[in-house]
Amino acid sequence: MKIAICDDQMFFHNDLKKHLEKYSQKRNIDFVYSDYTNGADFLRSNFDYDLVFMDFQMEGLDGLQTSKELRKKNKNVVIIFMTSFSSIVFDAFEVNAFRFLLKPIDPQKLEEALNDCICSLENNDDYIVLKIDDMAKRIRIDDIICAEASDKYCYISIKNESFLYKKTLTELEKQLPSDKFFRCHRTYLVGMKHIVSHNNNEILLDNKERALISKMKAATFKSSFLSYIKRYNFEGQNV
Repeated sequence: MKIAICDDQMFFHNDLKKHLEKYSQKRNIDFVYSDYTNGADFLRSNFDYDLVFMDFQMEGLDGLQTSKELRKKNKNVVIIFMTSFSSIVFDAFEVNAFRFLLKPIDPQKLEEALNDCICSLENNDDYIVLKIDDMAKRIRIDDIICAEASDKYCYISIKNESFLYKKTLTELEKQLPSDKFFRCHRTYLVGMKHIVSHNNNEILLDNKERALISKMKAATFKSSFLSYIKRYNFEGQNV
């Protein structure tokens, strides 16, 4: 899970991460952190976070202003406000904040917020949670480019990353929406959003990988890909 912490006091970052690491070990969830000490630096980031801990009182852009700008870029990210003043709860509604926590952070309150947050994220149809290296990894479904079978396991490619998933390609396929993914070969499962072009024998994906198309699947693949384009209205893909 990708977590951003935006707070102008670094000692608070360190304290919060100590609590988060305890929770991470307890729940076997992998947390990756990005630290920001002001709203301006945060707004220059790539916004690719699952959860943001936002300090409400900061010099310059405060937490509310920063969150309003964040919502223009990412409507789905979970925002948890942190503050010394309980009165901000009404302002938090403006940016659809998930929760607010009073400083100093109560570990029990933090755990409750994280439990609710993870439950909400796991029930989000836009994501899938997979067990990778004994840790739960939350992946945006649309980010999955392809998967390739490797004996009893499979390798999953997302953007610039590839990792081993210790289940079969068939088991992975069952967890993904059939209108967005196609098993074009016994060895390959492709995300149709990432198809750049194809011929009768193979598919070129937007990360430069190629996936084979079996002769028995060629006609069904073309039909499924056309249906996908019509449904999701993607332009510029070669059919």
